[in-house]
Amino acid sequence: MSPAISLVITNYNRAPFLDRAIRSCIGQVLFRVPYEIIVIDDASTDDSNDVIAEFGTDVVHLRNEVNQGVAATSNLGLEAATGEYWMRVDADDFLGQFSCTYMKDILDHNPGVDFVFCDHFRVDMRGVMQEHVRLDNDEALFNHGAGVMFRTESVRDAGGYDESLRNCEDYDLLVRMKALGSIGFHLPIPLYRYYIHGDNLTLSQERQSARELVRKRHGLSD
Repeated sequence: MSPAISLVITNYNRAPFLDRAIRSCIGQVLFRVPYEIIVIDDASTDDSNDVIAEFGTDVVHLRNEVNQGVAATSNLGLEAATGEYWMRVDADDFLGQFSCTYMKDILDHNPGVDFVFCDHFRVDMRGVMQEHVRLDNDEALFNHGAGVMFRTESVRDAGGYDESLRNCEDYDLLVRMKALGSIGFHLPIPLYRYYIHGDNLTLSQERQSARELVRKRHGLSD
Protein backbone atom coordinates (compact mmCIF):
# COMPACT_ATOMS: atom_id res chain seq x y z
CA MET A 1 0.00 0.00 0.00
CA SER A 2 1.38 3.41 -0.98
CA PRO A 3 1.99 5.93 1.81
CA ALA A 4 -0.75 8.50 2.35
CA ILE A 5 1.67 10.96 3.95
CA SER A 6 5.32 11.78 3.44
CA LEU A 7 6.99 13.45 6.43
CA VAL A 8 10.30 15.02 5.41
CA ILE A 9 12.90 16.14 7.95
CA THR A 10 15.69 18.33 6.63
CA ASN A 11 18.79 18.50 8.80
CA TYR A 12 22.07 20.35 8.99
CA ASN A 13 24.12 20.02 12.18
CA ARG A 14 21.10 19.59 14.47
CA ALA A 15 22.16 16.29 16.05
CA PRO A 16 21.11 17.28 19.63
CA PHE A 17 17.49 17.75 18.49
CA LEU A 18 17.20 15.35 15.57
CA ASP A 19 16.21 12.31 17.65
CA ARG A 20 13.25 14.24 19.07
CA ALA A 21 12.08 15.34 15.62
CA ILE A 22 12.26 11.82 14.20
CA ARG A 23 10.53 10.24 17.20
CA SER A 24 7.70 12.76 16.95
CA CYS A 25 7.12 11.62 13.37
CA ILE A 26 7.33 7.93 14.22
CA GLY A 27 4.93 8.51 17.13
CA GLN A 28 2.08 9.95 15.05
CA VAL A 29 -1.30 8.51 16.02
CA LEU A 30 -2.68 7.29 12.69
CA PHE A 31 -5.20 4.44 12.43
CA ARG A 32 -4.54 2.20 9.43
CA VAL A 33 -2.86 5.05 7.52
CA PRO A 34 0.48 4.18 5.91
CA TYR A 35 3.09 6.92 5.94
CA GLU A 36 6.79 7.37 5.32
CA ILE A 37 9.48 9.38 7.07
CA ILE A 38 12.29 10.74 4.91
CA VAL A 39 15.27 12.25 6.73
CA ILE A 40 17.75 14.16 4.60
CA ASP A 41 21.09 15.26 5.98
CA ASP A 42 22.62 18.24 4.20
CA ALA A 43 26.31 17.31 4.65
CA SER A 44 26.39 17.78 8.43
CA THR A 45 29.74 17.84 10.20
CA ASP A 46 28.35 16.64 13.54
CA ASP A 47 27.07 13.13 14.34
CA SER A 48 23.66 13.66 12.74
CA ASN A 49 24.01 10.71 10.38
CA ASP A 50 24.77 8.38 13.28
CA VAL A 51 21.56 9.56 14.95
CA ILE A 52 19.56 8.91 11.78
CA ALA A 53 21.14 5.48 11.29
CA GLU A 54 19.90 4.39 14.73
CA PHE A 55 16.33 4.37 13.38
CA GLY A 56 17.16 1.78 10.73
CA THR A 57 14.32 0.99 8.36
CA ASP A 58 11.86 3.19 10.24
CA VAL A 59 13.09 6.08 8.10
CA VAL A 60 14.41 6.64 4.61
CA HIS A 61 17.89 8.11 5.11
CA LEU A 62 19.19 10.36 2.33
CA ARG A 63 22.38 12.38 2.44
CA ASN A 64 23.95 15.24 0.49
CA GLU A 65 27.70 14.88 0.11
CA VAL A 66 28.03 18.67 -0.24
CA ASN A 67 25.90 21.21 1.60
CA GLN A 68 23.10 22.31 -0.72
CA GLY A 69 20.92 24.47 1.52
CA VAL A 70 17.45 23.84 2.87
CA ALA A 71 15.60 24.62 -0.38
CA ALA A 72 17.56 22.09 -2.44
CA THR A 73 17.36 19.57 0.39
CA SER A 74 13.59 20.05 0.61
CA ASN A 75 13.31 19.51 -3.14
CA LEU A 76 15.21 16.24 -2.78
CA GLY A 77 12.61 15.18 -0.22
CA LEU A 78 9.82 16.29 -2.54
CA GLU A 79 11.30 14.22 -5.37
CA ALA A 80 11.67 11.16 -3.15
CA ALA A 81 8.21 11.41 -1.59
CA THR A 82 5.57 8.86 -2.59
CA GLY A 83 2.74 10.08 -0.33
CA GLU A 84 -0.38 11.90 -1.45
CA TYR A 85 0.29 14.51 1.25
CA TRP A 86 3.63 16.09 2.10
CA MET A 87 4.92 17.88 5.20
CA ARG A 88 8.34 19.24 6.07
CA VAL A 89 9.52 19.20 9.67
CA ASP A 90 12.61 21.16 10.69
CA ALA A 91 15.17 19.04 12.54
CA ASP A 92 15.04 21.12 15.72
CA ASP A 93 11.22 21.15 15.85
CA PHE A 94 8.73 18.37 16.47
CA LEU A 95 5.09 17.39 15.98
CA GLY A 96 2.27 16.85 18.41
CA GLN A 97 1.15 13.24 18.16
CA PHE A 98 -2.21 14.00 16.49
CA SER A 99 -0.85 16.46 13.92
CA CYS A 100 -1.11 14.20 10.91
CA THR A 101 -4.51 12.77 11.85
CA TYR A 102 -6.21 16.16 12.09
CA MET A 103 -4.53 17.73 9.08
CA LYS A 104 -5.03 14.70 6.86
CA ASP A 105 -8.74 14.58 7.73
CA ILE A 106 -9.19 18.14 6.54
CA LEU A 107 -7.52 17.39 3.19
CA ASP A 108 -9.39 14.10 2.82
CA HIS A 109 -12.80 15.74 3.19
CA ASN A 110 -12.13 19.07 1.45
CA PRO A 111 -10.84 18.49 -2.10
CA GLY A 112 -10.69 22.23 -2.76
CA VAL A 113 -8.10 22.76 -0.02
CA ASP A 114 -4.46 22.51 -1.16
CA PHE A 115 -2.72 22.78 2.20
CA VAL A 116 -3.46 22.85 5.93
CA PHE A 117 -1.50 24.79 8.53
CA CYS A 118 -1.84 24.81 12.29
CA ASP A 119 -0.82 27.04 15.17
CA HIS A 120 2.55 26.54 16.87
CA PHE A 121 3.82 26.19 20.38
CA ARG A 122 7.22 27.77 20.90
CA VAL A 123 9.20 25.51 23.19
CA ASP A 124 12.50 25.62 25.05
CA MET A 125 15.40 23.19 24.73
CA ARG A 126 13.60 20.59 26.85
CA GLY A 127 10.40 20.87 24.83
CA VAL A 128 8.52 22.82 27.51
CA MET A 129 5.86 25.06 25.97
CA GLN A 130 6.58 28.78 26.22
CA GLU A 131 4.14 30.56 23.89
CA HIS A 132 1.15 29.86 21.65
CA VAL A 133 1.84 31.34 18.19
CA ARG A 134 -1.32 31.83 16.15
CA LEU A 135 -0.99 31.53 12.40
CA ASP A 136 -4.30 33.25 11.72
CA ASN A 137 -3.12 35.58 8.96
CA ASP A 138 -0.99 35.27 5.83
CA GLU A 139 2.07 37.00 7.22
CA ALA A 140 2.19 34.75 10.28
CA LEU A 141 1.86 31.72 8.00
CA PHE A 142 4.55 32.91 5.59
CA ASN A 143 6.96 33.46 8.48
CA HIS A 144 6.45 29.93 9.87
CA GLY A 145 6.39 27.72 6.80
CA ALA A 146 7.33 24.37 8.34
CA GLY A 147 4.68 22.01 9.65
CA VAL A 148 2.30 22.68 6.75
CA MET A 149 0.61 19.65 5.20
CA PHE A 150 0.35 20.02 1.44
CA ARG A 151 -1.14 17.98 -1.32
CA THR A 152 2.14 16.73 -2.79
CA GLU A 153 1.16 17.51 -6.36
CA SER A 154 0.24 21.09 -5.43
CA VAL A 155 3.81 21.73 -4.27
CA ARG A 156 5.22 20.08 -7.39
CA ASP A 157 2.88 22.08 -9.63
CA ALA A 158 4.16 25.27 -7.97
CA GLY A 159 7.73 24.28 -8.88
CA GLY A 160 8.85 23.25 -5.40
CA TYR A 161 11.31 25.37 -3.46
CA ASP A 162 13.45 28.07 -5.05
CA GLU A 163 17.03 26.78 -4.71
CA SER A 164 18.48 30.25 -5.28
CA LEU A 165 17.25 31.11 -1.78
CA ARG A 166 19.35 30.01 1.18
CA ASN A 167 16.62 31.19 3.53
CA CYS A 168 12.89 32.06 3.42
CA GLU A 169 12.32 29.30 0.87
CA ASP A 170 9.13 28.35 2.74
CA TYR A 171 7.92 31.95 2.67
CA ASP A 172 8.53 32.14 -1.07
CA LEU A 173 6.76 28.84 -1.78
CA LEU A 174 3.63 29.83 0.11
CA VAL A 175 3.47 33.25 -1.55
CA ARG A 176 3.77 31.61 -4.98
CA MET A 177 1.13 29.02 -4.19
CA LYS A 178 -1.27 31.69 -2.97
CA ALA A 179 -0.66 33.67 -6.17
CA LEU A 180 -1.46 30.56 -8.21
CA GLY A 181 -4.80 30.26 -6.44
CA SER A 182 -3.97 27.53 -3.94
CA ILE A 183 -6.34 27.42 -0.99
CA GLY A 184 -5.04 27.02 2.54
CA PHE A 185 -6.95 26.04 5.67
CA HIS A 186 -5.99 27.33 9.12
CA LEU A 187 -6.44 24.77 11.88
CA PRO A 188 -6.39 26.84 15.11
CA ILE A 189 -4.79 24.16 17.26
CA PRO A 190 -1.08 24.31 18.27
CA LEU A 191 0.04 20.97 16.82
CA TYR A 192 3.56 22.00 15.73
CA ARG A 193 6.34 22.50 18.29
CA TYR A 194 8.79 25.20 17.31
CA TYR A 195 12.10 25.43 19.17
CA ILE A 196 13.43 28.95 19.42
CA HIS A 197 17.14 29.44 20.09
CA GLY A 198 20.01 31.79 19.44
CA ASP A 199 20.86 30.70 15.90
CA ASN A 200 17.29 29.89 14.88
CA LEU A 201 16.83 30.55 11.16
CA THR A 202 13.57 32.43 11.55
CA LEU A 203 15.14 35.05 13.80
CA SER A 204 18.48 35.43 12.04
CA GLN A 205 19.55 38.52 10.14
CA GLU A 206 20.03 36.29 7.12
CA ARG A 207 16.36 35.35 7.16
CA GLN A 208 15.28 38.94 7.57
CA SER A 209 17.33 39.91 4.52
CA ALA A 210 15.89 37.01 2.55
CA ARG A 211 12.38 37.96 3.64
CA GLU A 212 12.86 41.47 2.26
CA LEU A 213 14.12 40.01 -1.03
CA VAL A 214 11.13 37.67 -1.35
CA ARG A 215 8.64 40.41 -0.54
CA LYS A 216 10.21 42.72 -3.10
CA ARG A 217 10.25 39.94 -5.71
CA HIS A 218 6.52 39.33 -5.27
CA GLY A 219 5.54 42.99 -4.91
CA LEU A 220 4.44 42.70 -1.30
CA SER A 221 4.34 45.88 0.76
CA ASP A 222 4.96 46.12 4.52
